[in-house]
Amino acid sequence: MEIKEIEISKLKELKEKSKMLKDERQKGKVVYKIWDIVVVVILAVLADCNEWDEIEDYAKEQKDFLKKFLKLTGGIPSAKTYERVISLIDCQELNKIFVDFVKSIQFMDNKFFKDILSFDGKVDTGSSRKKGYIVEETKPLNVLNVYSDKLQMCIEQEMIEEKTNEITAIPEVIKRLNLKNVICTWDALNTQKENVKAVRAKGGDYCVALKANQPNFYKDVADYFDEDRLMIIKSGYEGGYQLTREKNHEAVITYEYYQTEKINWYAEKELWDGLKSIGLVKKTIEKSDGTKVEEKRYYISSLLLNINVFSYAIRTHWNVENKLHWHMDFTFKCDDNTTMNKKALYNLQIIKKFCLTILNEVKKIQNRSLKRIRKSISRNVEKETVEIFKILRNFDTSTISKAR
Repeated sequence: MEIKEIEISKLKELKEKSKMLKDERQKGKVVYKIWDIVVVVILAVLADCNEWDEIEDYAKEQKDFLKKFLKLTGGIPSAKTYERVISLIDCQELNKIFVDFVKSIQFMDNKFFKDILSFDGKVDTGSSRKKGYIVEETKPLNVLNVYSDKLQMCIEQEMIEEKTNEITAIPEVIKRLNLKNVICTWDALNTQKENVKAVRAKGGDYCVALKANQPNFYKDVADYFDEDRLMIIKSGYEGGYQLTREKNHEAVITYEYYQTEKINWYAEKELWDGLKSIGLVKKTIEKSDGTKVEEKRYYISSLLLNINVFSYAIRTHWNVENKLHWHMDFTFKCDDNTTMNKKALYNLQIIKKFCLTILNEVKKIQNRSLKRIRKSISRNVEKETVEIFKILRNFDTSTISKAR
């Protein structure tokens, strides 16, 4: 087998998976194959294209390369056609082929016996419109994302309707998830009895923030964790305690984690399905000028006392912001995309999330920023694209040597 065939095998596999997508277009009117459309959009996004016009330009410029593994029947579609066809794809089917592809690569680190799934909403501000003479006011695309710590990718999402919020979206997403050996985390807005009940019904655990949207519960927990109680827990008598410290040029940040199973005092404990422990994170920022700022955050959880697991779950929740949402804005410029077709924008976002996962794996080998990797691909598309899928092929060095 020639090395070229080995290198491109994962790219061909991605095309074959794309063939599994249902095509809702009228058969007699179909000019462009749906898998050609999807694969071209993926490769264009990897090559630093963020908008539909850029995707069309990419396809025209790289036509000779693309024809090596795609049919490109009908030639190169227009930007509007790419947008329209992508909008017709079932988002859950699209997401599934990406998750299956990532699992097939088998590069996950089983660094923790349970996966942490972090739920959080993301708004693409560029898709909104103010009311004018011609157009009605349109709210921006708002998506609830579920980020897997083990797979290091967004494994599920739900578009939030304009007149609702994340609270109603979470139960819908949970229905599609396997939560065995999973800890779910989210911010205080979503800490609702119905949501924790849904997690427990699917066999999962939760470790979630508690704030004033549950006023009585929040006040009771805050009152419970007075200074005397914190001293008792810190001594190891009624719970677990952990301290971590971070330093930067301007401040020293100390995190103190407290967890306890002593919750029988709470009269409505049974209303929160599976509730087994409560906790506190005390954050102290000591600035270089000697001033201190203190912040307390409270948590409820179905986890039994284990301060290492408890603190890890809380810290890991922020990966959905730092490893997903930040890159959607900074690396893929999602906020700059003004597409008004919400379904097209939603599916393009799913593709960008998949590309983010692929680029993060490439980064481990090439040790460059994601922006530099994308720029490099755009400058030498065929060479760099083949190199990416060679990395994903995950075959050993001896195989490469024999092929050469």
